[in-house]
Amino acid sequence: MLSLSFITENYYMIFYAVTLFISLTTYRKYYDTELKYFPIIIAYTFFNEVLGYLVRTYDEISFFQNVKYSNFNDIIYNIYAIIFFCFFYFVYKQLIHNSCYKKWIIVSTIISLSAYLISTIFQNPIETNLYYALAISSWLLVFCIILYFRDKVQQQEDLFQIHNLMFWVSLALLIFYTIFPVIYMIGYTDYETWMKYELRSVLRVLIVIMYTLFIIGFLKGRKLAFR
Repeated sequence: MLSLSFITENYYMIFYAVTLFISLTTYRKYYDTELKYFPIIIAYTFFNEVLGYLVRTYDEISFFQNVKYSNFNDIIYNIYAIIFFCFFYFVYKQLIHNSCYKKWIIVSTIISLSAYLISTIFQNPIETNLYYALAISSWLLVFCIILYFRDKVQQQEDLFQIHNLMFWVSLALLIFYTIFPVIYMIGYTDYETWMKYELRSVLRVLIVIMYTLFIIGFLKGRKLAFR
């Protein structure tokens, strides 16, 4: 059973659970859209975070027999990031009409995967998060979202679509992944600054904002408005 300290220190995970619940209760609104696998991604995120916490906290829970790696959980986050980014690259490729933009997203996907592959040459994915590849992939996702909005303009559609789930998801991802890579890289390259400005708390607030926007999208979204 999860302790009270776990809940207070990782309160943002509650938003994962609530968002997952709402995504399932509203699933009929988007079950046949490009986001039909989104609840699986949210569930994956939630359980990945819980597992990461348990591995980091308890010595008896580990992926490796080697004591040196007993509390290392970076490998599950590296795998998660690749799956997460590829999912959304695919979603935006499917939604965009402009054929040139589609090709740019394919190139972005290749660059993202290449960044992770190259990073494994210089960084051990078991011992550390591949934060350079994560930053590149995050900004490539932001690039895909911008292409999505530009495509909307070219299709002469309104950018603000309150009943379009994809609008809220895109807004949430855009806000989070524009800022997140900067904070995350500081955490790995300048720990003193990370602690001085309590950037861990800032990151958690960003997570809460992102998942709150997801929730709004699930509640406000209408099936016919999805595009």
